[in-house]
Amino acid sequence: MWAPFSNAPRQRWVGNTMTTTAIETSVDSSRALHSVARKTKIVGSALVGPALILVVAINVLPAFYGFYLSLRQVFFFADEGYVGLQNYVELFRDPFAWQAIGRSLVFTFGSLAIAVPLALVSAMGIRRLGNWGSILLTVLLVPWAMSPIVVALLWKWILVPSPGGLVGAIFAAFGVPPQDLLTDPLLAMPTLILIGVWRNFAFAAIILTGGLGQIPRDLYKAAAVDGLGAWEAFRKITLPLLAPSLLIVISMLTISYFNEVQTIIGLTGGGPIRQTTTLGYLLYHTGFVELDQGRGNAIAIVMFMINMLLIALYIKILGKQPGAAA
Repeated sequence: MWAPFSNAPRQRWVGNTMTTTAIETSVDSSRALHSVARKTKIVGSALVGPALILVVAINVLPAFYGFYLSLRQVFFFADEGYVGLQNYVELFRDPFAWQAIGRSLVFTFGSLAIAVPLALVSAMGIRRLGNWGSILLTVLLVPWAMSPIVVALLWKWILVPSPGGLVGAIFAAFGVPPQDLLTDPLLAMPTLILIGVWRNFAFAAIILTGGLGQIPRDLYKAAAVDGLGAWEAFRKITLPLLAPSLLIVISMLTISYFNEVQTIIGLTGGGPIRQTTTLGYLLYHTGFVELDQGRGNAIAIVMFMINMLLIALYIKILGKQPGAAA
């Protein structure tokens, strides 16, 4: 009896062909993806490259050159040769330098102790005010946008002890004897701290406002259901989840306050009797008044190292918060 022709070999051939085609398609797709990824990296490098070159040219190279000059004796722009660590040794043997470091830390931490809580309270209030809060924040940002020298001139007029100044007029209205806050050895530094807070806290408030906006509102509702009060919700929810924003704020304000010099030049000139001579002002006076560029660059390197140590300390402390890992 005639038996039909078996289709098994043909089916195996078709199956093998389909498998081969699928493999080839997969290989082609993989090659296409690799090609796209490679092109994306090239385009990304091309876009980032100019900015990276600019950062290196503006920041990295001058920093290395500054360190190079700190190892040399340079007076009045004349290089008198290599002296090794002599500039650093003389700097740390100078009692005025240690006093300047201490005043820099007082100015920095005194300003932070007021500016950060004030910025946090302002940010929470701005969140509650909605659009009106944004308008208020814009107004508060005006001092931050002003030149430090303009700020110094403005406050120098405000603090004039005679009735021609705002503070002098207020004192006169209440029968209080005139008081020159900028020439009083005990009051000059606190006055500078308050001016620094006035100028910078609104900038910190902007960053903290954004950080508060990232915290889910459902967490507060759940906390209310669990019976947590406003203070406990702030301590257990707001502060931990705001840690990344606080780290940014504290780091940026530390750099700003520790390196402050223009406002000090305009308001007190380092006086009275060196009570406002910070490390930044000492750098200015050494490098640009005495024209000792070698020692001036040594001061700049020390300032950089202190800034980095403080920021590393902040990262260690705030990095332990749950929100810092987000």
